[in-house]
Amino acid sequence: MSGETEETFIGGQKTLVVEEKVVLDKEYDPEFVAEIVKYGGRDVKTCHQCGNCTGVCPYSLKTLYKTRNIIKMCQLGLKSLVLQTPWLCATCYRCYEHCPEDINAAEVMIALRHIAVRDGFIPDFIKRVTVNVLQYGQSVAPAREVEVLREQLELGPLSYAKPKYVKSINEVQYIIRAMGYDKLVHVKIERSKDKGAEKGEDKGADNSVDKGEDKGADNGTEKGADKGGD
Repeated sequence: MSGETEETFIGGQKTLVVEEKVVLDKEYDPEFVAEIVKYGGRDVKTCHQCGNCTGVCPYSLKTLYKTRNIIKMCQLGLKSLVLQTPWLCATCYRCYEHCPEDINAAEVMIALRHIAVRDGFIPDFIKRVTVNVLQYGQSVAPAREVEVLREQLELGPLSYAKPKYVKSINEVQYIIRAMGYDKLVHVKIERSKDKGAEKGEDKGADNSVDKGEDKGADNGTEKGADKGGD
């Protein structure tokens, strides 16, 4: 097989030659397409490279490897190259909405994530998303801009220490641990704690000690005083 030269539009009239590569037969995996279909990317075989998906992709100007490039490499069976290629997908499904052949490219990208993780090619963004889900219960970490906006709208600050929120996070962590996903992506789960409950426990412990000491001191003093008085 021979490679192709791809001109990628970076913005305006500026272009960049992404890759010029000769693909060797040993790099071809005849089972790769079937594997993608197995994990949900059933439309990978029917893409005819019109480029509509790349045109509407929010990441198309942020990465050198566009949706169309990745799909083409999948069709060619270039598994090792695809799994080691830095690609991004927001799973916004705009590619699916604009595809004239009703192809769901986003599902192909999701299938590639499944395959990549199982084969040990774990992209950094998957680890980051996993950590965010474990810590905040959502894929995106809270930003300072959101907190400022909430203050302006008088919604109050987000609290990640409320008992109800901590309970939900612990449930999410339990599900991920039960599935073994944390071990699959090599992420350590640290159980969320209710800071309010912790303060309450500490306060209760301190109070009980103080009261006990005061009680003992008072009793001893009173008894000593009574005895001396007698």
